[in-house]
Amino acid sequence: MASARVGRWSLVGLGLAWALFQLASAFLGSFDDMVLLPGHVAFAASMAMLARSLSGNRREETAPIPVSDLLLAIVPLAAGGYLLVEQARLTSRISGVDPVTTPDVVIGVSLILLVVEACRRTAGSVLTGLAVVFVVYAFAGPYLWGPFQHRGISLLRFVDLQVLSTEGMFGIPTSASANMVFYFVLVGAFLERSGAGQLFISVAYSLTGRARGGSAKASVISSALFGTVSGSAVANVLVDGWLTIPLMKRTGFSPSVAGAIEAVASTGGQIMPPVMGAAAFVLAQIVGVSYWNVVVAAAIPAILYYVSLYFMVDFHSRKEGLRTLQREEIADLLSGMLDRVHMFFPLAYLIYLLSQGYTLMSVGLRTVIAIILVSLLRRATRMGVRQVVDALYAGARAAVDVAVPSAIAGIIVGTLVHTGLAIRFKEILLALTGGLLLPSLVVAMVVTLILGMGMPTTAAYLLAAILVAPAIQGLGVPALAIHLFLFYFGVVSMVTPPVALAAFAAAGISGANLWSTGIQAFKFSLAAFLVPYAFVYNQALLLTGPWGEIAWVVSTTAVGVAVLAAAVVGYAYGPTRP
Repeated sequence: MASARVGRWSLVGLGLAWALFQLASAFLGSFDDMVLLPGHVAFAASMAMLARSLSGNRREETAPIPVSDLLLAIVPLAAGGYLLVEQARLTSRISGVDPVTTPDVVIGVSLILLVVEACRRTAGSVLTGLAVVFVVYAFAGPYLWGPFQHRGISLLRFVDLQVLSTEGMFGIPTSASANMVFYFVLVGAFLERSGAGQLFISVAYSLTGRARGGSAKASVISSALFGTVSGSAVANVLVDGWLTIPLMKRTGFSPSVAGAIEAVASTGGQIMPPVMGAAAFVLAQIVGVSYWNVVVAAAIPAILYYVSLYFMVDFHSRKEGLRTLQREEIADLLSGMLDRVHMFFPLAYLIYLLSQGYTLMSVGLRTVIAIILVSLLRRATRMGVRQVVDALYAGARAAVDVAVPSAIAGIIVGTLVHTGLAIRFKEILLALTGGLLLPSLVVAMVVTLILGMGMPTTAAYLLAAILVAPAIQGLGVPALAIHLFLFYFGVVSMVTPPVALAAFAAAGISGANLWSTGIQAFKFSLAAFLVPYAFVYNQALLLTGPWGEIAWVVSTTAVGVAVLAAAVVGYAYGPTRP
């Protein structure tokens, strides 16, 4: 075992180096892909070896790190260094034509193995197992049968595809993680360190604290506000839930319902602009639109998601006759709000930069600088050198959980595309549904929910996008609409049993049974299931078309969501059934 001090400084030093590497890329105008992307993956895989134990548990900074993990952490860095040295050759070479050298193979295989191990530690066994299956599938094609048979890929070609080009591990998912997601994760870390999180909670309780079920309604609003700067459901639960869940329990909500409401509210953060989940950045690249276009299109569906949850909470509170928060409880929650209200300015600045078409790297860098400068206005939010360093490290550590699955998703997608399986899946889907839109959407929903039960939202969305989206686009659905549909259900899978990760995180805080919380979370999210179908059939919900039509469609969909919420709860302003 290395000493705890050595382990901590290794981990913190690596995180700071990664954050500075990314900020340098943004400041200097973006490094070449074969510099930025291998560096991004190398730092992420190396940090995963240090930040997670062999069993996959999160390692505390004060815990000693085994020498074996320190040695494993060196391998991705060495691979990244090799690719950096060879950058000129890799940039000019033609994939599939130019030769692959023995060092290329050794470095490539080593990096793939370490990234797979990093995935096992950070994302769990399901995504890792799927990656292993697709790696084996790449080589085993000639020995299979039916639609799964293909010519096979040699080891040299596999390394060429996955490591020496931008068609595999360094493809679209990793590009989105390195060029976009990392910077917004960093923005969230800086806002959290500046005290903006407490501001969001205070604003939410000032709006709803005295209403019936106000503690839960405040959870809905504060989670939506958190969602504007954080794209992680579990992270939102862990930040917001420690305050909101005990307050909900104190005002009469059962532990399982309190945990479920927080889980569903926090899950919506991934679809809440301007900082959506990591998959939204991948979506923008796949569809070929700017991230701002995605933000605009997702705005109304995100609002309707929270409207549906608000109705569910309101009807449940009325049905159970739950009490409101007392004035003194609200006063405690609102204390210090005025000392932090200026922290809304960096968020407004971020939205302005996005709307003006700045690159997402530039938006992230400028917003981080704005947060630091604005925080200096009040003592309660002031960020010194220590807070800045903490935010840089926290952002890098959080980015590991996006970067590693993104690299694995790139490996899977590269295999899917180059073996032809993606095209054959499209044919199978259309044959299964008879080319009808509604059955195709239902199949797409089920596939995405199943994928999302065992892997991060980004990977689940990406696989669904490769396997399902082409078939439904062929039925006349616009690309942005179907990709948002898949993204939406990839997000909702976080509260869909049997593997409802956000609900399970909330259950850990509420002290409720995992399954009970998961089932309640699924129930509270049911009304939101209507929204994706609505915007596929009428793109006015994505803010396209005349404003009169948009207003009509939004209002009628909101009514439909409210009616469905009342039906699920069995109560509105009185019982809805005998």
